[in-house]
Amino acid sequence: MLAGVNRVIVFVGDVERCASFYRDMFELEVVPSKHVSSEWMELDAGGCRLAFHQAYGPDGTITSPTGSPRNPHKIVFYAEDVTAMRDRLVRKGAQMDEIETFGDITLCDGQDPEGHRFQISDG
Repeated sequence: MLAGVNRVIVFVGDVERCASFYRDMFELEVVPSKHVSSEWMELDAGGCRLAFHQAYGPDGTITSPTGSPRNPHKIVFYAEDVTAMRDRLVRKGAQMDEIETFGDITLCDGQDPEGHRFQISDG
């Protein structure tokens, strides 16, 4: 296997409300992190993390519910070396964005043939 699924990101209008729902309903634990905020929270879902990310649109922050096909989830694959993985995926024909760094996390988004977003990340 080239890479394992690290997390699934759900873009939402209310991070705390949605994360609390899954935390309480499925008895998941919040993953302690310096990144936990009103815009980001991760839950330990066993072999994968369930992450909630504040949704944004052309006019800024989205605060209404986002449950629709226009705001899909994002599957995140772990890559120890994001640059090498991106290069490998591009060689195989994947459409990949530029590499970005947020604090100590390096990541890169891509899209599948139907336009669904996915990400490779080292954190």
